[in-house]
Amino acid sequence: MSLHKAYITASSLWCHFGNDAQALGDSLRTLTPLAYETYVKEHLAEKPYYHFQENFDSEEEKLYTTLDTIVQQVINQTGLSEEECREVAIFIGSTAMGISLNEAHYAHFLEHTKTTPFNHLGYGYLGTYLEKRLGSKHKALLFSTACTSSVNALAYASKMIERGVIQKALVVGIELFNRTTYNGFSSLMLLSKNNLYRPFDERSDGIILGESCSALLLENQPRTAHDFYYKGSKNQCDIYSETTSNPSGVPIFETMNGALENAKLDLHAIDIIKAHATGSENNNTSEANALHLLFEKYAIQKPITALKPLLGHTLGASGSNEIALSLLCAKEGFIPPAYGFETPAEGVRFEPLRTPFTCKDKPLSILFNFVAFGGNTTSLILARD
Repeated sequence: MSLHKAYITASSLWCHFGNDAQALGDSLRTLTPLAYETYVKEHLAEKPYYHFQENFDSEEEKLYTTLDTIVQQVINQTGLSEEECREVAIFIGSTAMGISLNEAHYAHFLEHTKTTPFNHLGYGYLGTYLEKRLGSKHKALLFSTACTSSVNALAYASKMIERGVIQKALVVGIELFNRTTYNGFSSLMLLSKNNLYRPFDERSDGIILGESCSALLLENQPRTAHDFYYKGSKNQCDIYSETTSNPSGVPIFETMNGALENAKLDLHAIDIIKAHATGSENNNTSEANALHLLFEKYAIQKPITALKPLLGHTLGASGSNEIALSLLCAKEGFIPPAYGFETPAEGVRFEPLRTPFTCKDKPLSILFNFVAFGGNTTSLILARD
């Protein structure tokens, strides 16, 4: 039995739009499909992925400046004291972690300006850095389950708060550009050639990577009457393939349905579904079939959105990134539509949102879905009263 609820009392996000939450909300509220396409084409003409606009002198400066900024933003939002920061347990979810630092170090090694090929083995130093940054008494936990990393970190932290093991948690998702990731996806021929994200659309031709960082502060007490809280989740592994999901959609359906059952809800209680929606051919098929099975089971359809057209595919950080973006927009009274969608791909028996979902000053329940390489699948439900 849960002793507490896990409330998200603060959130921050740094993406290609910048790190000003208010400016981001203002931009998205007025973003039209045509303006979206124009912006994305111009943005990707500079680099073939969603990238930070800011310049940094080194990969190290980029990583630590990003972490410092998003952490400081949640501290500023809540006014956490030093003593309260000591109670914050730290959970990090990422695919690349600090690969960009190792790549930079190795390049210097090849130039004979470094004596070792790598400056770090493993990524525990990221946890150590945030422990010291907050003055936390807790040892940080790192999650690396591909594209479900940070959402699994959020689910785990929420359950620890519910059971009274911890009082506060900071969930950080970070994904910065690195050649290892980019070349890996390129070798799998999964990257979009048209440089326009179109999940579930007949013209969808693959994914576009993105870099972004976010932080979610969880506490066992709300700070406002409209704070979102964790309702339930489900995680399971699809053993169909290392790199593709079962095209039947059954494992993804079971994960979404399991999250509903764990939250003691049925689909009627959900207002909107945030699909994983990578835009790859396999994901378009498997997740579309899973959503059809879900709608068929409950004899009802729900609005569906996709946020990767806005952020790019940020891999292990996509959980916290897309949740942070959703909560920011929900606070402003809307959830963004699935930009880039026009015509359903073959086998897609629904139409994602074409216009923003209005939710100002209303109770709201969101089902978030994430699907990872290796078959790890997580669905998580957040709600506000």
